[in-house]
Amino acid sequence: MDRHIEKILISRLKTWRSVALLGARQVGKSYLLQKILKTHPGTLISLDDPLERQEAARDPVRYVERYFQPGKYLFIDEAARVPEIFSAVKILVDRNDPKPTGICLANSGNYLLLRKIKESLAGRVSLLPIYPLSWQEFSHSNKVPGLIEIINNKKPKEITCSSKLTEIKRQREERIMWGGFPSPALNNDTQSRMLWIRDYLRTYVLPLVVEQFNIRDSMAFEQLSRLLTLMTAQFLNTNKLAVTSGISQPTAMNYFYYLEAMMIARRAPIFFRNPTKRLVKHPKIHICDTLLINECYGNNFSLHTALERGHIGALYESFIFNEIQKTLSNYDLFGECFTWRTQDGAEADIVLSTSKGIIPLEIKWSKRLTKKDTSGLESFMDSYRETKFGYIVYPGETIQKITKNIFAIPDWWLFGCYA
Repeated sequence: MDRHIEKILISRLKTWRSVALLGARQVGKSYLLQKILKTHPGTLISLDDPLERQEAARDPVRYVERYFQPGKYLFIDEAARVPEIFSAVKILVDRNDPKPTGICLANSGNYLLLRKIKESLAGRVSLLPIYPLSWQEFSHSNKVPGLIEIINNKKPKEITCSSKLTEIKRQREERIMWGGFPSPALNNDTQSRMLWIRDYLRTYVLPLVVEQFNIRDSMAFEQLSRLLTLMTAQFLNTNKLAVTSGISQPTAMNYFYYLEAMMIARRAPIFFRNPTKRLVKHPKIHICDTLLINECYGNNFSLHTALERGHIGALYESFIFNEIQKTLSNYDLFGECFTWRTQDGAEADIVLSTSKGIIPLEIKWSKRLTKKDTSGLESFMDSYRETKFGYIVYPGETIQKITKNIFAIPDWWLFGCYA
C-alpha cells in the first residue's frame, strides 16, 4: 500500500541536511524506506541487527563514512539503538554543510525523548513523524481532506452525499475496531490479528523500553501501560493512576513518559492563552491506535460490544484525534493538538492550533445533533473571540449548520475518505 508520507520524506531529503523519521514500532518505517530505494539509489542499514550495532558502536564515524555516498540516500533504521551514531551523523552533516546529505535516521519512538541520546542534531535535522495507516490511505481516495479547508478558515459548504455511504460506514467501523498498524490491518484473518496485538506490547515495545530506560520491573510497566490505555480520551491523573497500579506517583509519571517517548501514548495539553476562565490542569491522554485500545477494553473487536459497554465515545474521540495527526503529517501541515476544559465542566475535546488560527472541535458519536451539543464550543469561543468557527465531528452524512458559527462535519469529509 502506498504511503502518503513518502512524497513528504523525499521532498525533505532533497532540501534538508538530514531527516529523522519517527514512529511507533511496526508502523511501517522500514517498509517505506525499502520502497523508496526501489526507485532511488542508496543504502539501508538496520541497527536492529546485533552485528551492525556492534560494528557501529566500535567506530561510529568510520561506520557512517563507509556507507555514505554523495548523491545517494543513506537510511539508518533504529538509529537510537547506537546513540553514538547521532554524533557521527552530526559530523558528516557539518562537513557537507549546507548541502542535503540524503541521510534519514529512522527510529521507533521520538529519539529527542530518549535519555541515552546526549548529542542533538538541532538545526541539522528535519523531524518527520510517521503514524499507522490512515483511513484515507485505506480508502484509496485522492480527495483533499476537509481538514485542510477548515485550517484555511474556509466556511464549510454543502457537500453532495456520497453514493458510497455503506462502504464508508464499513470502512469507519473497520478502522475504529482494527486500527491502522499495517501488519494486522492488512491481514484478513481475525485470529492472526488478535494474536499480533496481544503480543505487541511485550514483543515489540517492552524490549526497547527496557533497553532505553533500564526498567527493572517489566510487569509493573505492562500493567500501567494497560491502565493508561484504558484511560484514553481522559484527563491524566497520576495520583489516581499510582494508587490503582500500586506504584509511586513519580514511577507512574515516568512510565507514561516512556510510552510517550515510544510514541504509543500522546498527551494533549490544556490550551490556554490569556484564559478568562479557570481551567483544569491535567492533559488528556490519547493512545496511538484504536487496536491497542480495543484489546485492553476487551471489546472482542466488535463495534456492538463497544457500544454496549459504553466505550464508543472515548474510542471514537481517540480515533479522530489520531486521524488528525496522520492528516497533518501526510500533508505536511503545521498544527498542534490541545484540549480545553474549565473547572465548571465546559469542554472542547480538541483544540487545533495552526499558523492561521484556532480550531475547536467537539467529537460526537451520534447522528442526532442539537444546539445543546454546542455548549462546550460556545464557551471556548466566548473565551477566544478570535476563533472564527467551531466544529462537531460526527459519523454523519452531511455538513450541518448548527448555529451561526458552529458546524457539524462528517468524519469522512474531514479526512477525505470519499469518492
